[in-house]
Amino acid sequence: MLEISPELVEKIKGINGLFRSVYSHSTDEKKIIRQKLKESGAIIRQIQRFSTKYLSNWLIGREVAAVDGSVNQTKGDAPHLLYLFQGLAKTTSGVECLTTDIYAPLIDEKRSEEEGVNWRAHILAKLELEAAYQLLEKRDIALLLMDGALYHYRIDAPDEWERLRKKALDQQVLLVGVSEEITTENLVQLDSFANYRKRPKAYDRDLLFGVLAQEEMLYIEQIQHKAGLQSVWMRLSTDPAITGFDLLEEQAHMKNEVASLLLTLTPQHGRGIPLWLDYVDREVRVTDKLVEALVEQYIDSEIRQRFFVKKRHGRPY
Repeated sequence: MLEISPELVEKIKGINGLFRSVYSHSTDEKKIIRQKLKESGAIIRQIQRFSTKYLSNWLIGREVAAVDGSVNQTKGDAPHLLYLFQGLAKTTSGVECLTTDIYAPLIDEKRSEEEGVNWRAHILAKLELEAAYQLLEKRDIALLLMDGALYHYRIDAPDEWERLRKKALDQQVLLVGVSEEITTENLVQLDSFANYRKRPKAYDRDLLFGVLAQEEMLYIEQIQHKAGLQSVWMRLSTDPAITGFDLLEEQAHMKNEVASLLLTLTPQHGRGIPLWLDYVDREVRVTDKLVEALVEQYIDSEIRQRFFVKKRHGRPY
């Protein structure tokens, strides 16, 4: 049995104490934060859940879909790696479009390792956008859920993003980016939250942890309307952490309806993410077993041994 050093235990306790002193979040402080939100012109609204009948009438025969992507790599150190990519767009009725790609840094001499990281982000975003575009060509979609904030698509694959954005507007498809990790620091830009700027990191998700009641949404025009997008924070389940979604500026007048739809698609006692988005995430996942199987079957044994097998993998323990 592993023995734990008493010194290490004390250091962990010390770190715990530091977190409690810096990021304390008592009931009183939550009330203070809600008051500061109101002083900042925040709109806090209870989200209405759609009934099955209302949802059916709202969709008027159109479909809900989600798109997500996944990347995994062979074991080893750069540049002796292969990256396998998949993008999947799928409707709740089961119609899907799958896109794939592969990236080999070893034969990509034009890019440094840092550029390679950006290139991998570009490939993944491009595949997701291509899969989404193909699905919009095939089906009558009312709302398309996308993994993460929409802004990252604009950064990582601008041409493909603009192509999808125009098509969505032409076909009146609501593009909704769902974010589960809110790592922005926008609240501290507001005068009401100036005293929180002294914290090492004042992430919005940490300040709002447990502040919103279940099934509440929050919008502050001053900090959540930028770059042609509007974003909303919300708490859709018993999980006290916030999630968020963003919309195209041209479609932002639908944010209350979108919030209701997301709530309807999210388990009450889950992690606050629409179930269909989690389902597509699971379907598109490039697992370690899949990577190993593809390399084993389709890469010559000599090439595999020369480039993609590390000596330490042969250790007898």
